[in-house]
Amino acid sequence: MAPGVTLAVIGAILTFAVRTSPSGLVNWKVVGLILMVAGAALIWHARRGTVHETVVTRVETPADGQDVTSPISEQTAVREVIQERDHD
Repeated sequence: MAPGVTLAVIGAILTFAVRTSPSGLVNWKVVGLILMVAGAALIWHARRGTVHETVVTRVETPADGQDVTSPISEQTAVREVIQERDHD
């Protein structure tokens, strides 16, 4: 996604901040607009199909009355992975 943001920023600078055009050969506003559109396309393409993953880890102790503060108590770590996918 970083290349898309970079192109969009450079395009915005060329479009809105550059006031001169050397000998009329290059229209910096048009070049800037093209770079901003290309940057937006790269950002959109990078976000497409992105997987968001959340990992939840719980430590469970038996509920049979054992002393939880005892260093010998049985503990089980449960790891759960939740995935969300962006689809078009």
